[in-house]
Amino acid sequence: MKKIFLLCMAVTLTGIVNVTLAQERPEISDRALSAQYKYEINVLNSEIKTVKIKLRADQKNPVLRADLEDKQVKLNDVKTKKKIIDNAIKSKAASEKAARKAEKAEQNALRRADEAQRLREKERL
Repeated sequence: MKKIFLLCMAVTLTGIVNVTLAQERPEISDRALSAQYKYEINVLNSEIKTVKIKLRADQKNPVLRADLEDKQVKLNDVKTKKKIIDNAIKSKAASEKAARKAEKAEQNALRRADEAQRLREKERL
């Protein structure tokens, strides 16, 4: 029982820290947001485990069952948000890579065109 109480206190304190951090930083990067969602997923998984342990002792408790369902819905929501952010990160990285590749190809084309122009001028002489 003492372990459950300590776990609940830890989860509550981490939730307070999350709320405080979210209020301080209105604009955060995608990577930071993904890390925050990962942290929230870990917290929700811990909370779900705690509720499941409590349900083993009192299987017919409607409050615990509702709490479990609520936490599972929140978990699925956060997982969906994290997946969206992770896909955005991957897409952005891929587009940046493609842009670098296109820029390099353009530089090569200009260099080759310049070489061809010099060769034509050399042939004229």
